[in-house]
Amino acid sequence: MQPLSLRKSILLPLIASGLAVFMAGTVFVKYVEEHQKDDVLRLESAAMQKHLHSALNDKAEVMAASLHFLVQDKQLIAALRDSNRQNLLALATPIYERLHRENNITHFYFHDAHRINLLRVHKPERYGDTINRFTALGAEKSGELFSGIELGPLGTFTLRSVLPVFESGKLLGYIELGQEIDGIIKETSTMFQVELFMLIDKRYLSKRAWEDGMRMLGRPFDWDLLPDSVLVSQSIPEIPVGLLSSMINAINKSSGIAIGKDVELQGQEYWVSGFTMQDAGDRPVARVIMLRDTTEFMGNTRSEWLRFLAVSIALSVVILILFYFILGRTERRLKIQHALDTILSLSLTPLSLREVMSASLDAILSIPGFELLKQGAIFLAAKDEQTLEMAVQRNLPDSLQKSCGRLPFGRCLCGKAAASREIVFTNRLNEQHEITYDGIQPHGHYCVPIMLEGKLLGVLNIYVAAGYVARNRDRESLKTLADTLGVVIGRKRADENLERMAYNDALTGLANRALFYDRMQQAIALGQRHERNFALMYLDLDCFKEINDIYGHHMGDVMLREAAVRLLGCVRQLDTVARMGGDEFTVILTETGTPEHVEFVAKNILRALAEPFVLGKATPTVSISIGIAIYPTHGKDSETLISNADAAMYFAKKQRSTFCFFSEKLQSDL
Repeated sequence: MQPLSLRKSILLPLIASGLAVFMAGTVFVKYVEEHQKDDVLRLESAAMQKHLHSALNDKAEVMAASLHFLVQDKQLIAALRDSNRQNLLALATPIYERLHRENNITHFYFHDAHRINLLRVHKPERYGDTINRFTALGAEKSGELFSGIELGPLGTFTLRSVLPVFESGKLLGYIELGQEIDGIIKETSTMFQVELFMLIDKRYLSKRAWEDGMRMLGRPFDWDLLPDSVLVSQSIPEIPVGLLSSMINAINKSSGIAIGKDVELQGQEYWVSGFTMQDAGDRPVARVIMLRDTTEFMGNTRSEWLRFLAVSIALSVVILILFYFILGRTERRLKIQHALDTILSLSLTPLSLREVMSASLDAILSIPGFELLKQGAIFLAAKDEQTLEMAVQRNLPDSLQKSCGRLPFGRCLCGKAAASREIVFTNRLNEQHEITYDGIQPHGHYCVPIMLEGKLLGVLNIYVAAGYVARNRDRESLKTLADTLGVVIGRKRADENLERMAYNDALTGLANRALFYDRMQQAIALGQRHERNFALMYLDLDCFKEINDIYGHHMGDVMLREAAVRLLGCVRQLDTVARMGGDEFTVILTETGTPEHVEFVAKNILRALAEPFVLGKATPTVSISIGIAIYPTHGKDSETLISNADAAMYFAKKQRSTFCFFSEKLQSDL
């Protein structure tokens, strides 16, 4: 009976504790779920905002390219200079029709230097009024292209770009393009598979004008539905006014993304979030409310929770039966093994070597049973193999970090462990502590060499309490941990070397052929999925062989590295620059809207490469020839695009220092 009583005295408190933990865990899980839900909503809302911003930027870039192209038309500029409405209308009408047809441009204006409208190409009967929109004022103030969205009287948005036109430093006037963007909201709702509602602040609308406009467009309207806003767009027919009001209040109180309470509508469950949209004047004119349908997800979550509860109860019974017999013998072994598994698993992650060591040190210091202090460091052997460098540390004083940043072999405890390749232990401050600092407290150390195949990689330094009694099993465990660290460090270094060799050109650091072809396939896949264009440039340095012959291959390599730097400076981070070999390079311009944008980049590259190169005391110049192919016009697969861009490059090379778009006529000429 005594053994049974002993089990009861242990198991009953465990059961009670388990129930308490389970209840607390349930509350905690619910808490975590709520925070995870908030994080998901914030991420999704942020992604939606980013998408809207990106879509607007894409459209603004198209309009900017069009405006810069327009100012090259000397007849158009002359008509603007002379304020000649008839000539402006005659010249601009076919341009507007093409822009409207190809780029959905809905507004085309000419204003004089005082922002007085000379001509609305889309409504030529209206002119003579002063344009005081934020975009026009922004262009006037900055003297440069200014873009942004403007709220119209009907609660609709127009993306506008205004470009000041100068001649010999004198302001002639402004050219403005605009595009209605209401369709972006519907497109976004479909793309993110959410329900969206857009509300406009009444302060920026006229009730009579808005109601007349809604009536003219045949849209439902109710100015008095909400006290401060009007509902102008919704993807489901019915929504409680209380939900709209509460979300408006939440958005008004939030500086970013607001999260609302979960709602149930027409038998469906929704997560709710919202954010503010600002116009070109940074006014919070609109509020977007997003409803994410989570009916299926929440149903699955409840089912999974019930299954988890049943499994947890069954496992708890089994664990309680076995707990008394095996915990004492296995706890320490399992926790050490867990640390080893953690360290080994870290080597398989995309983390850097320093991040892996930092996480590994945390795993080691958290092992119970060692009576370790939460202090320590990992040193790595320097390339000279005579010095240790502190790689990561935990809770070490700043003065000690500076003193031990670089530590010669043989000095202090860690240096002695590195020199001897043996574990060094002390449980007190003594003469072996060669480095001290003000306020040092009594403590001890385990300094364990980190070895791999007989080579010293570093030292693991662990703090223990003063007077700690060393045990053989501690030494064995720490040696196993250090050996595991050695394997991980060796593997991460090998992985990093392989990755650099596999995907980067050794001379320039640019993407190599393998990475280029991978990026090409990604660009083609994205182009097919989103029906977007991209451009491929094939580039070749002119007269590079002469540079090698005159200045030597070493200086030729210097020129190639500098050319790579200049090419990177001409493109965006999302574009790809690769070296194909020799003096040949490729550039993938992603999400390219128009040939004008590609031409703009090509001209920048020609200018950048035309600058003299510094090769020792010499400053030679070279030019570059560029061939361009556009997806999908000039090819729908990588082989065709590369072949056509290469053909265009050879055609451009006949003239030197120029670029050429591929065409069927060009191919026949070759």
